[in-house]
Amino acid sequence: MKINYNVTGNERKKLVKLISEITEVPSKYLGVPSCAYQVGPYHIGKDGKLTFDNELDQDNIKTLMKKLLDAGFEPEMDEPVPAEDETGLIIQIPKDSLSNEDLEKLSKLLEAKGNLIKKALNVDALPIEADEERISFPWFSKLPDPDEIKAYSQFITKLCEMAKTQKRITVKEKEVDNEKYAFRCFLLRLGFIGEGFKTHRKILLQNLSGSSAFKGGTPNETDQ
Repeated sequence: MKINYNVTGNERKKLVKLISEITEVPSKYLGVPSCAYQVGPYHIGKDGKLTFDNELDQDNIKTLMKKLLDAGFEPEMDEPVPAEDETGLIIQIPKDSLSNEDLEKLSKLLEAKGNLIKKALNVDALPIEADEERISFPWFSKLPDPDEIKAYSQFITKLCEMAKTQKRITVKEKEVDNEKYAFRCFLLRLGFIGEGFKTHRKILLQNLSGSSAFKGGTPNETDQ
C-alpha cells in the first residue's frame, strides 16, 4: 500500500518523527541513493510517500493515518486517470490506493449518498469495478466537458480519501428537502473548501434543486 504525503525536507523529518512516536518504533535513515527512512514496517520515501505491506493490521493503519491527519499531514490520493471509452468516461485509480476494507466503506458511502450523487453528476448508477491493477468508476455514459472532468475526478478522489480515513460509515440514506444545501455540506466535509474549489462546487451543485446557502431554501440562489 502506498500513501503519498508529498512532503520533503524538514516536513518529511517531522512526518518520520511523528510516525516513530505513534508506533513507538525508532526510525532508521537508509542513506543514498534512496534517502528514505524506515520505521518498523513503514517506509517513507524521499518524496514523502509512505509504503507498507497490505497485510498489516488495518486498525493500526487507520489509527496512524488519523493521528497524522490530526497533526496536519493530509494524504494525497494518486491522481485519478480519466479513460475515455467509445461513448463516455471512466475514471480510474491504482488498485493499491484502496484496501478491500476501504472499498467496502466506499461502497457504503455511495449507498448512503447515492441519490444525491447520481443527480449531481447526472448519472444513472455508481458502479465500482476492480481488477489487479486499477479501480474503475464507469459512471459517465457521455463525455463531460474538461472542467466537469476535473471536478468529477476531484470528487472521486475526495470520496476515496474519506473512505480511507473514516473508521465507519452509516449506510442509511436520509431524505433531504434542500438538495443543494445538503450536498454542499457534504462537499465541505470532503474538503471542497475555499476559492480553489469554487468552480468544482458550482459544477457539482448545478444539477440540484434548492439553495446552497440556506437550509430552508431561497429562490434564485447560486453557489459561491
